[in-house]
Amino acid sequence: MPHARPATVITWRPLSVPEVQVVRVENDTRLWTGHSTAYGLTVTYAGAFDFWYRKRTWTHGPGRRIKLKEPGEVHRDERVHAPVTAQSVAFSPALVRQASLQLGFAATPHLRTALSQGEGRTELTALALHDALARRTQDTLECESLVAETLEALLTEYGETKPPASPAPHRAAVSRAREYLHASFTLNVELETLASAVGLNKFHLLRVFRSELGLPPHEYVTHLRVARARTLLAQGLAAGTVAAEVGLYDQSQLNRHFGRIVGMTPGQYARAIQRQ
Repeated sequence: MPHARPATVITWRPLSVPEVQVVRVENDTRLWTGHSTAYGLTVTYAGAFDFWYRKRTWTHGPGRRIKLKEPGEVHRDERVHAPVTAQSVAFSPALVRQASLQLGFAATPHLRTALSQGEGRTELTALALHDALARRTQDTLECESLVAETLEALLTEYGETKPPASPAPHRAAVSRAREYLHASFTLNVELETLASAVGLNKFHLLRVFRSELGLPPHEYVTHLRVARARTLLAQGLAAGTVAAEVGLYDQSQLNRHFGRIVGMTPGQYARAIQRQ
């Protein structure tokens, strides 16, 4: 009986567009949970999986439909139907904001769905971009043009002004809790302190926070710490220094959380990014 191919995760940035990062997984069966810090487009080449996003479950597999995401939201895999090979392209918020303003759209665009329809310009341009990135194109004009065309199609077909925040009291409290955690994720925040800061008891806060964002506060903080760790590692800081900078106890704790969320060790990630 042939052995199953091992799962792999690799990441890189195209030299010509450093605001873009590519992550490719192959033969993967893990259930991922992620807090988005960028706009992203994911193409699945093999396998299929269910994921939770915006309070509902979606299914993504091979084909022309592309998985979309935007900053500040949580995606959580719920089930893998078959080992997945997929590639994600992440665009920095600054890059998307600049494109949106130049196109005459909202400064902070909101993507209205989690999956594209499979038959528009977004799919044509995004698939061409994914192909170029997969073959590690060194053609600056090609890469920059495909990024620009993809963002124009994405924002034209799926972008809209961010809907106003709901006046529901618990949503306002969750929003304040997020702001609090973003400002203090390097600290050892106590649940009672967080709940008091947003005007809820700790049990109510835990319930509505998970309901709105798909994660409890402590796990949300872990994702913020790992996101910051990725930035610091890309800047060349040592893993031990990074662990302290993001509020973790030691490098072993960073290794554990980083591997679970990113799919590789901090050292592997740093080497992959710095080679670019």
